[in-house]
Amino acid sequence: MTDYGYLKQLTIKVPGPFAGVADLGFSARYPEQTLFEPLRDVPLWIEGPARPMRSLVVRLGRLAEALRGAYAWTQPVPLTDEVVVIAFRDRSGRPPQGPGEALDYLVNLVRPVVFPFLQDCVVIANLRLTDEIEMALHQADRQVAVLTLARDRIVPSNGDELLSA
Repeated sequence: MTDYGYLKQLTIKVPGPFAGVADLGFSARYPEQTLFEPLRDVPLWIEGPARPMRSLVVRLGRLAEALRGAYAWTQPVPLTDEVVVIAFRDRSGRPPQGPGEALDYLVNLVRPVVFPFLQDCVVIANLRLTDEIEMALHQADRQVAVLTLARDRIVPSNGDELLSA
């Protein structure tokens, strides 16, 4: 029997989205939660070689400083030279106060956080993404779907900065 009032843990893996560094990727891990409760933070685990990761941490700090309205990013936390964690934080009204906040809540609930993360990496941190972005959706140990999108379907412009430089 399926419980539609409960969201199970999901992971979206995005390997190599940054131009020039094929072995740097990230995973967004959605925690389990019941529907209609305030959205929990969604951590992004970013892994890659130490040198580009040092450069990435500085740029991710710009995301945490930017005011984006219905959501925010936490400060990046380096766990090792090759692993950094940052989290998506829902800032829509809790509970929603009017149609605008209700829409913000709904968008934050259904839009995968990989999209605002990649958009903000370009728009705020000026990072260059690869031309094609692959995403794999996992539930527990089972891969549910794989999707490849052209970068311009996620964000129309591209940044100038390469993490490999």
